[in-house]
Amino acid sequence: MIAFSPGLVQGCFELVNIVSRNALTMPQISSSFARLASVPSGMVIETAQSLNWVRDNESDIVTLTPWGERLMTLTGYERMLRQALVDYIEVVRPPWIQNALFGRTKVIAFAGSQIGQVIVEAGLVAGTDEPVVSFWDAVASMARGRRQSRLLVVGRQGERRTLAYEEGRTGRKPTWVAIDNNQDGYDVLSVVDSRDFRPLSIEVKTSTVGLTGVFYLSRNEWERAQESDNHCFHLWDISNGRQPKLAVVSPGDMQPNIPSDRGAGIWENVEIPFRTFETRFSIPTLNGYLQT
Repeated sequence: MIAFSPGLVQGCFELVNIVSRNALTMPQISSSFARLASVPSGMVIETAQSLNWVRDNESDIVTLTPWGERLMTLTGYERMLRQALVDYIEVVRPPWIQNALFGRTKVIAFAGSQIGQVIVEAGLVAGTDEPVVSFWDAVASMARGRRQSRLLVVGRQGERRTLAYEEGRTGRKPTWVAIDNNQDGYDVLSVVDSRDFRPLSIEVKTSTVGLTGVFYLSRNEWERAQESDNHCFHLWDISNGRQPKLAVVSPGDMQPNIPSDRGAGIWENVEIPFRTFETRFSIPTLNGYLQT
């Protein structure tokens, strides 16, 4: 497997910069630069070639590939590191990539110390700003099929709307749990209201096709709903981007749609039409409360 560490990546960045400015052969680079970012230049060259950032042309001159040129267009160390991570994952397909399906916490726990340090230096360990979320969604997409990747993008839209809605409703910033670990059985952790700070767990489902859409509820999500003292489901209809609608559904109202285990059979997922809760949908106001 291709080695990957902060020092090695920095050496590759130095190499890419040198290649972009000079017409040199591999032997010339090796003889002129014993080390790049404190890493032996031979190791750096091998890594940069393996990750498709540099190559020899017909005259044996080292040139940038389209992927190397893309790195050079990025400004800032963090942005370059993030792209380098994506390139590494696409080429190597490391086993730990499957952990991205369960949130970034799982990736950081299983990727190893060297990759973990790259993730830290890339500013990807915490935060929910758009570039960070987009990075983790891109990594998760590499471990998913195309359809699942599309559903993830749709789901994130609903989760972001729930974050804004809850902050307006309670005056407190909720926690985006699903970014770090989507095995908890809910997506957002808020509070009951502006005067009651008991935790409120929220599972978010989103439709881009209005009430004709369906959502899937897993057994884990339903068990969380039953175990929590305060829990609700946010169903978002975002078919009209300018006027999204929200239905806030309690576990009690969801209960009639949940199947029962029979014989040796155990249900794992249930498909529920958004239209089931048609009368519950309303347009949220700017401060988070629903219009009546």
